[in-house]
Amino acid sequence: MNAAGKSSNETGSSLVGNTVWNLAGSIVPLAVGLLAVPPLLGAMGIERFGILTLLWMLTGYFGFLDFGLGRALTKLVAERAASADGGDSGRIVWTAMALMSAFGALGALVVVLAADPLVRVVLNVPADLRAEATGAMWFLALSVPLTIVGAGLRGVMDGFHLFRLANLIRMPLAAAIFLAPLAVSLFTPSLVAVSASLFAVRAAGLIAHALACLRALPALAKVEPPDRTLFRPLLAFGGWLTVSNVIGPLMTYLDRFLIGSLASMAAVAYYATPYEVVTKLLFVPAALAGVLFPRFSRDLAHRDQESHRLMNRSIAAVFALLFPVVLPIVAFAEEALALWLGADFASHSYRVLQWLAAGVLANAMALVPFTFVQGAGMPDRVAKLHLIELPLYLAGLWFALEMAGIEGAAMVWTARVVVDGLALLWMAGRAAPFATRFPVRLAVAIALACASLGWVASVQSAELRALIALGAAGASAMLLWRMCFEGVQRGATRSGLR
Repeated sequence: MNAAGKSSNETGSSLVGNTVWNLAGSIVPLAVGLLAVPPLLGAMGIERFGILTLLWMLTGYFGFLDFGLGRALTKLVAERAASADGGDSGRIVWTAMALMSAFGALGALVVVLAADPLVRVVLNVPADLRAEATGAMWFLALSVPLTIVGAGLRGVMDGFHLFRLANLIRMPLAAAIFLAPLAVSLFTPSLVAVSASLFAVRAAGLIAHALACLRALPALAKVEPPDRTLFRPLLAFGGWLTVSNVIGPLMTYLDRFLIGSLASMAAVAYYATPYEVVTKLLFVPAALAGVLFPRFSRDLAHRDQESHRLMNRSIAAVFALLFPVVLPIVAFAEEALALWLGADFASHSYRVLQWLAAGVLANAMALVPFTFVQGAGMPDRVAKLHLIELPLYLAGLWFALEMAGIEGAAMVWTARVVVDGLALLWMAGRAAPFATRFPVRLAVAIALACASLGWVASVQSAELRALIALGAAGASAMLLWRMCFEGVQRGATRSGLR
């Protein structure tokens, strides 16, 4: 086993550092995209650019064809990375790669067969662009296996805690998804050429991830045949993850479809705009969850009691980081929306924003026990919870829209994520028999935070709302200091400040 696989520090600072790298891996490409899209649109024209956005979307959609095997690889590799019995990691990786290559080939075949009817009938591409669009779809088909296998290799890197290296690869590649089409479009707006550049980017990404995995696990240099005895554990874990990955986005977008059906497209805009803004806060816990998953997987496999304490501290950290952001959003939702989109828009949307902001805080904290339960090897429990939630949420959403419009929809969304978080917290306690109790003071702090959100939303005076927000920010900083920093870290922080 290469030292790279054992180099992950166990300190809180390593968790913070890896989380920051994950955040950078998401934010930097987003910033590049914001800058690259306007000139790309100008160079390609509106119709070709529209087709390009669909190619981007389809590539992301076909990423689901890994059927959770990337996450399964992270778990199995992490469990073996710190143990003496790590010799079968290479066999596990090659078996998963064989399965993912097969799924990728199947996805590529589907794209090839569907390309012509998709271009001519479904997308209604203009006649003069159909040949280009069909050629672009063929390059998309070639990219599908690369995308799926690349996701598996990224899962291997996560299992070895190579987050810094993974994001140093991810950032330029994700930026190139925008910059390569832009460079090509300066010479030709052809969709075929642009799609070929995207294929080249994904091929380069696959090579980079393969070299990094080979360095972390030299045993991969020896190609091993698939081990059929590993099919079941890999597919069982990944299959249940796929259930959650399908139902989760469905519950995320279902509210907008119902609003459009039962209300109006204007109501969709009043609801979706604050939703798209406030849910960007979930970047933070998502980055942390990516770091925690391999750590939980390894610690729980060895019945390490520190895993549950780490979960509690992570929940406290997410709460302490996001509550000072959520509270001002709730306090000044109407004023902020009026400044951004006008008073009329704000009058329809500010209550929606307040409810959704509170729900995002609950959802952010729930990502930690969600990751814990999956790390414990129980994705079936999460998937079954989502299967139970879906019809109840649909019924509640329908009733709330009829009774209270889009504000009712926001209330039901928030209620669902709160119940979901409590259920996941209970599951996390049951997943580890050696688990420590959830800290009473953290539970009290969260309960008081919920009360303060309701209080500040009802206050008329802007000055009083500002005072409440400042006080709450100070209280959450104190919680972060007391619960999320060890004694050594506190001393180092004090020394740094001095």
